[in-house]
Amino acid sequence: MRIQLKKGRDGRSTLACVRSDGSRTWARVHPFFPEHDLTHCAVESALGFRQAFFGLVASGWEIDAFQEKHLELPAEALWAENIVGLLDLERASGQLIPAPELNEQLSVVLEKQQVPPFRAMTDADLSNMRQLRGSLVSRWRMTLEGETLEVAFPQDLRT
Repeated sequence: MRIQLKKGRDGRSTLACVRSDGSRTWARVHPFFPEHDLTHCAVESALGFRQAFFGLVASGWEIDAFQEKHLELPAEALWAENIVGLLDLERASGQLIPAPELNEQLSVVLEKQQVPPFRAMTDADLSNMRQLRGSLVSRWRMTLEGETLEVAFPQDLRT
């Protein structure tokens, strides 16, 4: 799948996903979401998730479906959202969260949400996610208003 983020001239951007069969889904997004969505791409790619946000979109889900109030998501999607949330917090604070602390925070929040636990992430897992997120976010920040950043999902971590 190809992820296309068009940087809007009014501060709002557009997220479009073009599936391998040529079908597409898109939505206008709040200025917070491009970097959040690129973090999803990094997390889902690094952890091999195919049942989280971008994996579900690739399989045919519409972006707007994620706004439904009583949407039932697979555990993988809930894991991804919480991991992305912790990495967003990290990005906002400028402070890296050590793997043991991140694992503890993730465990606590998943338990509160009654979501099955996720395996402990390693320093290597976090390094891969952070490096990929950093590269994607850097490319986004260099994208000029009116231009589109296009990235593949999943990302190939070997390059």
